[in-house]
Amino acid sequence: MKKYVLQLSACAMAVALVACGGGGGDSTEAETQPVITTQPASVTAGAGSDASFSVVATGGNLKYTWRKDGVVLPDITAQKFTFSPLIAARAGVYDVIVSNKVGSVTSTAATLVVGILPAITTQPVAQSVAAGGSVTFTVVATGSDTLGYQWRKAGTNITGANSASYTLSNVTSADASTYDVVITNTYGTASSAVVALTLK
Repeated sequence: MKKYVLQLSACAMAVALVACGGGGGDSTEAETQPVITTQPASVTAGAGSDASFSVVATGGNLKYTWRKDGVVLPDITAQKFTFSPLIAARAGVYDVIVSNKVGSVTSTAATLVVGILPAITTQPVAQSVAAGGSVTFTVVATGSDTLGYQWRKAGTNITGANSASYTLSNVTSADASTYDVVITNTYGTASSAVVALTLK
């Protein structure tokens, strides 16, 4: 019995995307003029948190060149990026140039606002006063926006004690306790040292 060997050429065996024997095709995505379909959005976030920018575009084989305040950020070349943790120096105006071999398009500008959490620069101090006297606790703090203050006695909120200082008049033995203050803004809180009020 004769044996027959079936030989198939590489062309016949392949599931070709182009005609066999041709010059070969480019399998990469076809490039067209870049078009931005979703612009970067402005972000407001507290220092120490995360903040992201992204852009969505069409056009094929796209390159992303991000800028801050008009200056190119050479290390940021992705469609989306995140600052983590966020620091105050990142605040600014960001945009991105989307390009390929056909052309380029620049996004609208997006602003990054970095909020600063409350920070206490001067702590309240312990006080000692004679009965019937008066005493004032004071705190100094920094932070973005308007700061809110809540003084506490032995860990319990004191009604109406909502400024940077808290004054007790006509002090009695019932006022002898520990005091502190919680400071807040949009981005977070800070609690002061706990200090004592004693009677002489």
